[in-house]
Amino acid sequence: MDTLNADKNWLSLRNLVPRWGIWTSGLVNLLVLAISAIALWWIFFSNSGIFKLYTPLLGFSLVIWMLLIIMWQAEFFDYWPFSNRFLASAHPLKKGGILTGTTLLLYLVLIFGILFFIIGQYGVTYFNWNSLTKYGKLGQDVMSTRETTSWSFICLSVPFLWITTILLVGAGKGIWAQSPQPGQGLANWLLVAMLSIPLFLIFFHPHIGSMFYPAQIYTAVPPWWKHLAHTNSAEYGLGILFCTVIVIFITLQLWEGRPWNLVEKQPWRFLFILFGGLVLGFIFFKVQLYIMDYFWDEAYLGGQNDANFGWRYSHTVTMGNFILVPAIILKTYFGQGFSKMKLWQKGILTTCIAIIAGLIFAWCYYAWAPTLLGICSGVSHPSENPSAFLVLLIVLLNIQDYFMDGWPGYLVKDQGAKK
Repeated sequence: MDTLNADKNWLSLRNLVPRWGIWTSGLVNLLVLAISAIALWWIFFSNSGIFKLYTPLLGFSLVIWMLLIIMWQAEFFDYWPFSNRFLASAHPLKKGGILTGTTLLLYLVLIFGILFFIIGQYGVTYFNWNSLTKYGKLGQDVMSTRETTSWSFICLSVPFLWITTILLVGAGKGIWAQSPQPGQGLANWLLVAMLSIPLFLIFFHPHIGSMFYPAQIYTAVPPWWKHLAHTNSAEYGLGILFCTVIVIFITLQLWEGRPWNLVEKQPWRFLFILFGGLVLGFIFFKVQLYIMDYFWDEAYLGGQNDANFGWRYSHTVTMGNFILVPAIILKTYFGQGFSKMKLWQKGILTTCIAIIAGLIFAWCYYAWAPTLLGICSGVSHPSENPSAFLVLLIVLLNIQDYFMDGWPGYLVKDQGAKK
């Protein structure tokens, strides 16, 4: 059997092994990750850099959509139009460069080509900051309207990220398993879009409509969650859905997909992860809020920064990502070092390591990032959103794993090329 058969996903064919031993290879990759992240930050995001994309919402919107497109490329489209033979034979640097360039191209076409230039100019004003400046008549400049548009991009990404995660874990490729690429990937993507757009309109569009004065009540109903969340902000729904995604990914990284893969039959598996994920995500969300209440007292209406309900809801995403990043690093860089342990032992140990490492990472970020990354100091500075840098790290981890086969610390053994 030719294991480079195009019907099989490259991720299921490759056999990654450490180049210099598990711990040495992992530490080398960790060093490469840190250097790459800091360098890219200073070039593209830092306000002292070249492109100054960290506004901070513009930078966050860019990296979250990059992450989504990478997931779609690898999981939904099986790297189409690139063949498994190319993926097996190309040097990781060449392959990583081409695939990352493809991701950037798709980002430009999808977000700026379709969403910004077409929909934002001829359909929905808040998807184009130039349209907001032109038609808003609110005395806003491009800098302020750019943040509104970037927030809209972020809001749209959240239901897409949640539905993508639910479908990948709950259904996999089983819905259209016999369909060849790119039809299979397109069918999956259209299903994600069909489910995500109504969720955006229900959970996020009311907030964006309420941001203007007067509130756009004839096109966006007043935020229906206000009495529940004590705020008009869609950060309430963002926090719950994003925390659900984080919890699911932590289980995939550290618990080998438990408990979701314990249920195999459909539609029960899909329903299990849909509702079970929401329950775990909501618990994770609420626990963080209780911890914030302990350290900072309760938030209150009219509170600013860390006393603001919306800030706390969105900060659950930040703290969750501080834990998720070490979880992904443990799996991708050092996962084979725990392979001989029983699942429950490995799961408990690595989860504890991820939580402790995440808390240390958070302390280091707030203490050192103003110097290393050129950001504003303080936990709740209004111009600071750590999730932009954290999601950038996750994007780079995915590029290194999905596009470069763990280079330089890992290599593909046999490459599945032999019959």
